[in-house]
Amino acid sequence: MYDIRCLKELLGREVSTELLFVHAFTGCDSTSRIYGIAKKTLFQKLIKPDSLIRASAVIFTTVDQDVSTIIDSGSQVFVSLFGGKAGTSLTNLRNTLLAKKVSSAKSFVKPEKLPPTVSTAKFHSQRSFYQIMVWMKKDGNMDPKDWGWKREDDILLPVMTDQKPAPDRLLKVIHCNCTTGCCNTRCSCRKFGFPCTSACGPCQTESCYNPYNLQQTFSLMRMMITFLLWFEPLDRQTT
Repeated sequence: MYDIRCLKELLGREVSTELLFVHAFTGCDSTSRIYGIAKKTLFQKLIKPDSLIRASAVIFTTVDQDVSTIIDSGSQVFVSLFGGKAGTSLTNLRNTLLAKKVSSAKSFVKPEKLPPTVSTAKFHSQRSFYQIMVWMKKDGNMDPKDWGWKREDDILLPVMTDQKPAPDRLLKVIHCNCTTGCCNTRCSCRKFGFPCTSACGPCQTESCYNPYNLQQTFSLMRMMITFLLWFEPLDRQTT
């Protein structure tokens, strides 16, 4: 059993109010949990105190904030939670962490271990602020559709992102899962004029008759091109 009044006195009025920010931002019934980031992590930064987190907590618990302020502040909170320096962009931090993980990984790098994209962070921050205002009973003039929600069939649903999961060129990379030796155009690689690669399925351990398998080195070239295409839009933003 905990004495809430005693805890409030120990924490102080300001921190007690800012706990709403910690709870909403790290995940509650109406906001998403951040993979690998516990509430304790953000709470400890709040009481340390971390100046950036304290400033963000004040912003998120102050009424009548504009959307751009919440988005910018939320983005920097994510940067801090994932070990970035203040002022670093979320995109650059994702690029840096991905490069480090890929260079040392012995298996597939799980994307959920990276910081969220700018688009995902934007909507998460908006929903967090809206939820805090609901708890504070200051949401009277706020439309949830302006704060990370959409309405479908009279049901509010979270907007997770407004971007595609990957660049169009990357989404067009083809691989097959053929079990019959890639003998006809039912093989997606053969149909679109690609050789089969290590990303394909059974044909890599059995006979593969894809006529586009001209060189053994083509697989490596294709992987390299895919890798470069992935980093190209990030490199543009860092120069």
